[in-house]
Amino acid sequence: MSILRITILILFTELSAFSQTPQPNLVKVLGQLEERFNCRFSYEESIVANKNLSIELDSSARLSEWVYFLEHAIQLKFEQVNERYFIIRTFLDQDVVDVCGQIVDDHGNPVEGVLIVGDSATLGAITDDKGMFSMQSIPYSSAYTIRHLGFHPRRLHTWELIAPECPQIAIIESVGLLEALTINDYLTLGILKEGNKITLYPAELKILPGLTEPDILQSIQLVPGISSPFETASGIHVRGGSPDQNLVLWNGIKTYNQGHLFGMLSAFNPYVAEEVTFIKNGTSPRYGERVSSVIDIKSSDEVAKKLSGGAGFNMIYGDAFVDVPIIDEKLSIQLSGRRSYTDLLETFTYKKFSDRVYQNTKIAETKDNQQSDNRFFFNDFSSNINYRLSKNDHLQLNTLYDQNRLNFSTISDSTSEKFTDELITSNEGYRIKWTHGLKDPFSFDINTYYSKYLLSYEFSSLLNDTLDLSTKKNLIRDYGGSFNLHYNFNNHHLIDFGYQFTNNWIRYAFENETPTYSLILDEAINQVRTHAAFANYKLFYRGGSSLTAGLRANYYTDLDKVYIEPRLYFEQKLSSIFSLTTSGEYRTQVASQIRESVVSDLSLENQVWTLSSKSGFPVTESYQLTFGGILDPDDWYLEAEGYLKEISGITTLTFGFLNPIGNEFSRGTSYIQGIDFFLKRQFSKYKSWLAYSYIRTENQFTSLNQGKPFPGNWNIEHTIKWSHFYTIDRFQFSLGWLWHTGKAYTHVNQQTPSNGPVSVVFDKINESNLPIYHRLDFSMIYDFFSSNDKIHYRIGLSLINIYNRRNQLNREYRTTPSLENRLIETNIYSLGITPNLVFRVFW
Repeated sequence: MSILRITILILFTELSAFSQTPQPNLVKVLGQLEERFNCRFSYEESIVANKNLSIELDSSARLSEWVYFLEHAIQLKFEQVNERYFIIRTFLDQDVVDVCGQIVDDHGNPVEGVLIVGDSATLGAITDDKGMFSMQSIPYSSAYTIRHLGFHPRRLHTWELIAPECPQIAIIESVGLLEALTINDYLTLGILKEGNKITLYPAELKILPGLTEPDILQSIQLVPGISSPFETASGIHVRGGSPDQNLVLWNGIKTYNQGHLFGMLSAFNPYVAEEVTFIKNGTSPRYGERVSSVIDIKSSDEVAKKLSGGAGFNMIYGDAFVDVPIIDEKLSIQLSGRRSYTDLLETFTYKKFSDRVYQNTKIAETKDNQQSDNRFFFNDFSSNINYRLSKNDHLQLNTLYDQNRLNFSTISDSTSEKFTDELITSNEGYRIKWTHGLKDPFSFDINTYYSKYLLSYEFSSLLNDTLDLSTKKNLIRDYGGSFNLHYNFNNHHLIDFGYQFTNNWIRYAFENETPTYSLILDEAINQVRTHAAFANYKLFYRGGSSLTAGLRANYYTDLDKVYIEPRLYFEQKLSSIFSLTTSGEYRTQVASQIRESVVSDLSLENQVWTLSSKSGFPVTESYQLTFGGILDPDDWYLEAEGYLKEISGITTLTFGFLNPIGNEFSRGTSYIQGIDFFLKRQFSKYKSWLAYSYIRTENQFTSLNQGKPFPGNWNIEHTIKWSHFYTIDRFQFSLGWLWHTGKAYTHVNQQTPSNGPVSVVFDKINESNLPIYHRLDFSMIYDFFSSNDKIHYRIGLSLINIYNRRNQLNREYRTTPSLENRLIETNIYSLGITPNLVFRVFW
């Protein structure tokens, strides 16, 4: 391009190559261009007064090349009115420009694979092997985050990338350890895979199928090996584990309820979550207390430099958040709130969710001779305070509160008897964290937290001022603290030590009360105090080897038991595009959920938390071994990983067997084997990936099936996820297809009515499968900016189950306790076609 032949001379004196007069050189250049090209430039004198730029005119350059060059050299907008006339003005926020740059390290060496993500989800790029990147038609008001493992993140603005030639942008190497392999856009931009960890950055996420908001838990479900048999956000089954076996942390606070609307939506506001770490194997020993996976959600630990925030609504809820600097570079606070308006307005989206949630409950089965009223809403709030005590000391305070509340009442027209169901679930938590040595090889942090969970259900009947009340309560108080020590050796060796203490107290009770008596149907109060110490060592060689080895020791004082938990992850890069991985781990868990059938009139929240004890529920133990390979050539990515898993200490109550199979307490073991495949193809504006998972789960209980193994309750052997992403200008489109074989269930083989009770004969446990499940989801969002400020708007549309397939999610049988012994079949079906709309504003 001839523009490259133009020589730029930045003057530091009053000399000019064109004139000895004090007139600004830019004005001289513009005059010469007007004379040469017979054009006209109109401008205010004030905006060019300080543009002291001198250049040598190249006779072969065209006018369009000069305009492009001057726009980038002096950062003024040349707005073309017609072929000859231009208006020169300052850039407005909505103006678009082309930008480019080269990312280099401290020594000036180019850095490949750096992720550049704009605050608008439509913007993003990755550097090539020369560290170069470019983006076209970018709003002038845009800001970017430069992120690469082993380097400190850096913020950029468009004006820093506007130059006649692509500027060099230096990033500073961090103290943290380097990893052997990093995939910067694993599923989409904003999702990174670093060794055995998958990290989501919700603010940077591109659109995902069926989602108009970056729902944290539903985004994780797109990862291979993850399933949600009942289509819920919080019902995540990781490689055969149950949802209560996932450790879900919000800023270090343990959570016991992760769902709104009975699990259909995540209970976490994604717009105040900066980073989400998901681990399904090779878990660090600093994570304990769960045996399946880790979902670690963190808010920003940076002091806000300017006021920012956002607000929006969809067809179920509205939310708002704000980040407020209080003391410059010292103190800031972030607040967020979200509430559904389902108790005030039932939209088409909420009605679809209601049909799915309330089926087979009394809410959906109100009789003709009854008047009913159903009111449901949820809300959540969070705060994040960052205080920079000194250069090397940082204090962070976090709070979290979420609640779901349902009140359903019916009045019988014939008897005037009033029935009321009131259900409340809530989770609240607090955390204080002090970090010392932010930029040193040696650092430590001290954490304290408190978490509380409440499940409260009351069913009452009122007739002639006589009240009959049945209640279900589940209360958790969980508090503790930790000390973590980190030391880094030359960015190739990292060692962590830590001590953790937790005190977990759990009570559940089922009671019935009338004016004449009070009866406790079932009750348990347990406490487990845990002292844990851990050590973790990471080793990285630039040649491609990465090793993480750790050990955790848990002493459960109330059980008087010690468990030693080894953890290992190893990765070996065999070539520039091929790597092998392996991992092994042993983990234990003392808190788990059981399925109750004592008080389940509403049949919604029928699981309660309980603790292991010497004479009751055993400690759950899990072993997992994995072996896999990664192939990463240009524009392609292929990953395969096989695993073997064993979970012991499960019980028939934790797995929720219903009559007539049995409610008796029996211990068992789950054996799991599976393999996950993931294939991705990247084009310039289009990306597609395909995931396939095979899993075989078998349970073995001494009192069931004659002690022989049988398929697990949530066993879904084959799963395919196929997703597509396309971006054009400020539009994003996503299409995703989910297919899997039916869940296992136990079929009724024979039913022989007679003059007496019905006789029921069952097939072998879980030997039957539901019909094949499949659905197609679509999403679209459009981002745009205001004309006179930096406000960013977003509108979006999603469609779940486009072709409205009626998928069966579950089938269960039970018999009534009456003398008639009737057989009841319960079927649960999926969401039908479910549209949703969203509007958001960011500032």
